[in-house]
Amino acid sequence: MQEREDDYEWGQDHRLLPGNDMEAMGALEYKIEWQIRTIWVIVGSFIATALVFFGLMLFTRRFIVADATGMGIENDVATGFRRPANDYILDPAWNFNAPPKVREYKWSIVNRVGNPDGVYRHMLMINGQFPGPLIEANEGDTLIMEVENQSENATSIHFHGIYQNGTNWMDGTTGITQCPIAPGRKFRYQFTVNGQSGTYYYHGHVAVQAGDGLYGPLVIHSKDEKKLQQIPYVSDRVVMLQDWYHDLSSGLLKSTLEPGSESSPIPDGALMNGMNQRDCSKLGHRMCDNSTATLPSLALTANANHRLRFINTGAFAWFQVEVDEHSFAVTEVDGTDIVPTYDTRMMISPAQRYSIILNTNLTNANSFWLRARMVAHCWKEPNLPGPGADEIKAIINYVPSGKTKKTKGLTSQPSSRSWSKGMEVQCRDMNTTFYVPAVFDPPPPTADHSYYLRSNLEIGDWRLERGFFNQSTFRPNLQRPTLHRTIEGLSSHNETFNSMRNIDGVNEVCYDKKHDFVIQHSGVKVVDIIIQNFDEGNHPMHLHGHKFWVLGQGHGPFPGYKALGLKEHGQGMLEEGVLDNLIRRDVATAEGFGWLALRFIADNPGVWALHCHMAWHSEAGLVMQFVDRVDTLATWEIPEANRRLCEAPISELKKGAAPEDSTWFGFGIGG
Repeated sequence: MQEREDDYEWGQDHRLLPGNDMEAMGALEYKIEWQIRTIWVIVGSFIATALVFFGLMLFTRRFIVADATGMGIENDVATGFRRPANDYILDPAWNFNAPPKVREYKWSIVNRVGNPDGVYRHMLMINGQFPGPLIEANEGDTLIMEVENQSENATSIHFHGIYQNGTNWMDGTTGITQCPIAPGRKFRYQFTVNGQSGTYYYHGHVAVQAGDGLYGPLVIHSKDEKKLQQIPYVSDRVVMLQDWYHDLSSGLLKSTLEPGSESSPIPDGALMNGMNQRDCSKLGHRMCDNSTATLPSLALTANANHRLRFINTGAFAWFQVEVDEHSFAVTEVDGTDIVPTYDTRMMISPAQRYSIILNTNLTNANSFWLRARMVAHCWKEPNLPGPGADEIKAIINYVPSGKTKKTKGLTSQPSSRSWSKGMEVQCRDMNTTFYVPAVFDPPPPTADHSYYLRSNLEIGDWRLERGFFNQSTFRPNLQRPTLHRTIEGLSSHNETFNSMRNIDGVNEVCYDKKHDFVIQHSGVKVVDIIIQNFDEGNHPMHLHGHKFWVLGQGHGPFPGYKALGLKEHGQGMLEEGVLDNLIRRDVATAEGFGWLALRFIADNPGVWALHCHMAWHSEAGLVMQFVDRVDTLATWEIPEANRRLCEAPISELKKGAAPEDSTWFGFGIGG
């Protein structure tokens, strides 16, 4: 004890009560040495922090932005994941009269991190690039896409607007025509394009995968293309518009479908052909580097006509499109060539396509803005995503005739002025009654059947908002798609299926109407669909496997057939010629609290989805199905490759799919 006390007292004397001999003990020297060390510690800390920062940047560029090790994709350091803009310029030397040929593509679907607009996020890409490659073919060609799914989730590819006549199992709609392609598996899409031409696209059809980057353009040329397009043009290119989210679609979908949610997620911005450049200083909560991101630009020969094929590949937003100080001619709608109609702006809903002809004949400047602005007025929070973020702009550069070198860069941005007309406040189709098809192709004057469909987003048990056609909200059977069940039931002489094989109309004997709303027809029938929208939001309706004639559309309740110049239930015309110039397309919109009247010929054997192409609405269940030519389906067999897809464990097939309603049973009210 004494020894400890002595030690303590010695320490107190020397640490707390220094005596007069401090200077002699070198106390001053000690203090100076401590200050020098402090400076070096501070300097060293700054250096260490800087090294860590630059190390993280190098790590991000090398291992996150570049291809992940072991993915098996060759990384082009010069272009990275960004597909070159010139890839969407169609071949100027294309042979429209070439004999039919087989065009093969090998695609690997991969997960990769990219920053199209500067903000890093996980994405889905084809062969490590975004957006997907252009498919360019002639009518009559056979397309083969060898798809290897190297991503974490199951997937499928739908070729939007393609008839798939005789190849219904290649339509790519999971739970309807095929089982998903499970992770690590392969599938070969093969079909011949007959009886159609124009602008189309392909996209993932599991959940909202297109919103993560899984899409690309598909252009089918007709031998008569130059004749059907009544204005000659010197260049032809695709312009894809997309609303863009900085979060994964899987997380957004889960929050959209959970109890109490009554609105779709609002995009964070927009892309054009996968490009944009955001101001990273305004996105401090995001990992952002816009040094390799750029605004899109189009080099167009001056004093010439140019065809721009617009495709809205987005999940939710409408776009209003204009070119400063230019009018343009609309010449194609969803693959239907039309007599040129002139305008200064265009409205385009998700999944719609329009071709315009732009003449570069102005002399007051040599560069102009092409503007595509999301119509935010249709959203629950129209102030989002905010000024500047709601618009994607491209620079149109006039290039002197004969110049072939690429423009290296602009010294200044265009000073052109937009049209003074105000922004649209309603999401509805343009007035297509002014559009006259280039080829006379009126619908049959009489419908065999007319169906009234009530569309709505409704809140039910557990406070879950779901999409409904009448009393049905769709739930896909990922291991036993509708097409498989139908063919198996008919070919096996199943009593239930065969008792209904000659019946036209709603089939609730073979299918559970609660989640499988199916209308079937045996033989070739002319069908009318009257869709009454009870929802304040709009619904761009897409019918797979067909183009339909738009009999009419408008606000309020359906006014009846008489207002369309037709007899009750579509049983003929009240006056000659009322059907002569109707537009034929594959996406048309039932506006908020409005109606839509369509006519199509149910002559394409198979099971075909009719659904809202706002991805959040379709994943909420706003889907129904038409079965055409039941008599023909009874003679079919499902290809072995399609059956093998369904052999994957259900846990693998469900990866990436929308969460089941049972996820939330027990939450909120109802039961």
